[in-house]
Amino acid sequence: MPAERDLCDRLGVSRTVIRESLKHLAARGIVKGVPRKGTFVSGNLSEPFIDLLDLCVSRQGPSGRLNLYEVRSLLEVEIAGLAAERATPVEISELERINCLLEEMNARENQWTEEQLRSYNNLEFQFHVSLARCTKNELFVVLLSALSEAFKRSWTDIHAHSATRRHGVELHRNILNAIRSRDPRKARRATRENLKAFLKASLDMKENRNDSGRV
Repeated sequence: MPAERDLCDRLGVSRTVIRESLKHLAARGIVKGVPRKGTFVSGNLSEPFIDLLDLCVSRQGPSGRLNLYEVRSLLEVEIAGLAAERATPVEISELERINCLLEEMNARENQWTEEQLRSYNNLEFQFHVSLARCTKNELFVVLLSALSEAFKRSWTDIHAHSATRRHGVELHRNILNAIRSRDPRKARRATRENLKAFLKASLDMKENRNDSGRV
């Protein structure tokens, strides 16, 4: 970034204003000061937005998951269609590898610990980000990464149930098959089915909680 004096001249403000502004940007991870070299824009611009978007979703309360579903529908359906057109054999193999790992984890029938569930959610998110990378559009990767914490929190309850996890892996398989066959329409349709299953599981979980509260 330009030196403080240059920023003051360009923006017509004092050094105090510039320093306070840079301090706030640094706290959010948008810029980083390097001694004797200056101030640089962060190479990972998705990181500052993670907390912001996670807070935005959590503040919406009960409607947060529905809103997240709508956003995911816009992003992921198109991601799947583009991935069917653009994914390389290596990228498809990576998606297959991740989904196989999810299947292997689901083979453990014992009750999962919080750490196991966290690992599963991280791997599930890795599948979605890898799918976004297949589009060759880095903006999709940045947008999904910025929503990572909201994704994982929305999965915590539903992935505590083995049947829901297994169903999710089956739906991933449908998406993979469509991408492997280079069928964008089928890939989009399979992704819509995956998202509908996520929404249904979330609503069922909410209804079960309400029923328990009424007992």
